[in-house]
Amino acid sequence: MIDDWERLWAPYDEEVYDGILARLQPGERVLEIGAGDLRLSSRMAERGCRVVAVERQWALLAEGMRARGFLPGALRWEQPLQLSEELTIVWADARTWPFPPVESAILLMRHCAAFPVYMHKLRRVGCRRLFTNARWRMGVEEIPLGPALSFEKVPLGWYACRCGAVGFREGPPELIDATVLEHVWEVENCPACERTLIEGRVS
Repeated sequence: MIDDWERLWAPYDEEVYDGILARLQPGERVLEIGAGDLRLSSRMAERGCRVVAVERQWALLAEGMRARGFLPGALRWEQPLQLSEELTIVWADARTWPFPPVESAILLMRHCAAFPVYMHKLRRVGCRRLFTNARWRMGVEEIPLGPALSFEKVPLGWYACRCGAVGFREGPPELIDATVLEHVWEVENCPACERTLIEGRVS
């Protein structure tokens, strides 16, 4: 049901794509997780980015290839296929396929159960930032992937964790004002992180 709902809302509108494209630089190495029919990956490649597009649904990749004049018969599971100097596609499950070193990553998937896995893998390969709507399940945010504030040090207010959890750290009501409500703390090691590790979703 979630997959069907997500397909109704994807591909995303031009404003979403344009917002991401405007923040990328020619020559930048970019990984798109769940690239679908390659609409965004192709545009990033046209802008001069060096793109690796990963998608586990063969039919979506095949549709995207045909639309760009390529035959999908060359696709092999987990074997990168270079469509151009700037665009490489991979038919694979991003949860288990080893990520290459990249500078930026894209994850447009509002109901992404594997968010902690992707974050962990991206940080391991030195990715600097992630553009995604998977954490708040609304608009696209840019998440810096360097060190973040430890959850214990958040005084009060909204927080968003590297594991994908979001919430509000409570405190004395008299300290909550407009400034507190408008700020979001970027954190790691929140209570949900421990549950993620216990459940074994991140290795």
